[in-house]
Amino acid sequence: MSPAISLCLLVAVVTVATKASVQDTCPSPLVDRVNNFYLQVRGDVCFHFVVNYRRTFQEASEDCKQDGGTLAMPKNLELNKYLTDKSYNHYGVIEELWIGLTDIGNEDKFKWADGSEVAWTHFAKGNGPTNNWLIKQLEDCVALDPIDGFWHDFLCNDDYFSAVVGSEPKKSYICQYEQQFEDDLGDLDSGAK
Repeated sequence: MSPAISLCLLVAVVTVATKASVQDTCPSPLVDRVNNFYLQVRGDVCFHFVVNYRRTFQEASEDCKQDGGTLAMPKNLELNKYLTDKSYNHYGVIEELWIGLTDIGNEDKFKWADGSEVAWTHFAKGNGPTNNWLIKQLEDCVALDPIDGFWHDFLCNDDYFSAVVGSEPKKSYICQYEQQFEDDLGDLDSGAK
C-alpha cells in the first residue's frame, strides 16, 4: 500500500473515531443540533465552543443548561491550556470567552458554575480579587483570554455601566457537558421493581 493511501486511511479512521467519541460523550440533542466541528471531547467531558454567537453571561449560561451543561470550568492548568489552545489555534478566536466562574452574591469569593469552591485560579494581573475596589464591585463574571489563557472579570449583562466602563458584556463562550451514562439516566432499570 502506498504511503498516500495509508495516510488517507489513517485520517479516515481518526475522523470516525473522533465522531464516535462526540456521539458517545456529548448530549444527543446537542449533537443533533450543532455542527460537530464545534464539539470537542476531552476524557469524559464534551465541550461546545460557541464562537459564532455573542451572549451575556446569563444568556450563555442558560444556553449551556439547555442540554444539561454549564459554562466550562477550567479547574486546573492542563484544562485551561486545552481550552485556550482549542479556542485560539483550532477556532481562531481572539476575544475572551465566558467560562463558568463568578463572584455574584459574594464579592471576591469566586465559585464555579457547579457550586464548587475555587482551588486554582489564573487571573490576569489586576483582575479577580486584585481588581480595583470600584470595578470589582461591578465585574462579577469571568472570561478566558484565548491568546494567553489568563482570566479577566467583566460585567455579566447589558446595562448602563457597560457603556460607562467600556466593557462589552456579550461574548462567545464554552459549554461543558459531563458524559451521561445509561444508568445515570435510569434506562437500565426502567422495568425493574
